[in-house]
Amino acid sequence: MSRIFSISGNFIQNGAWSTPDPSFSGKIVVDDNDKFYGYCDELYEKTMLELNRTRYLIGVFAQNDSCTNKGISFYKLSNEGWQSPLMYVIPDLSDPEQKDATWGAFTEIFPWTGIYEMCVMGCAKINLAEEPFSVDEEKRIWF
Repeated sequence: MSRIFSISGNFIQNGAWSTPDPSFSGKIVVDDNDKFYGYCDELYEKTMLELNRTRYLIGVFAQNDSCTNKGISFYKLSNEGWQSPLMYVIPDLSDPEQKDATWGAFTEIFPWTGIYEMCVMGCAKINLAEEPFSVDEEKRIWF
């Protein structure tokens, strides 16, 4: 049976944590294989269209090989073609400081070549809270 979580987080950019904290907030639906999908709304002050404040999340909870705890990895996707997909990796969700958590973006490694790679941009932190499951809420998150 699926589970529903609220998800929020923040990231360091240009040497400082984004404001407000959290800088994004949304919901995800997690299936029996720990794969998930959902959305988040960007809350930080940035010059962007209101329509573009919603990003779409797809990811997975996974066992961390270096410890016995689970981590999370996901992409934040945009409908805007000019915005790169972002990736968040939190290796140990049980670590309250999330000291190894990072976020990254696809960046063009050689200008005008169309060759991209995922580059770590800074530290990140994620907050999750499981919510009561309802089919209506699952449908609302999915659609």
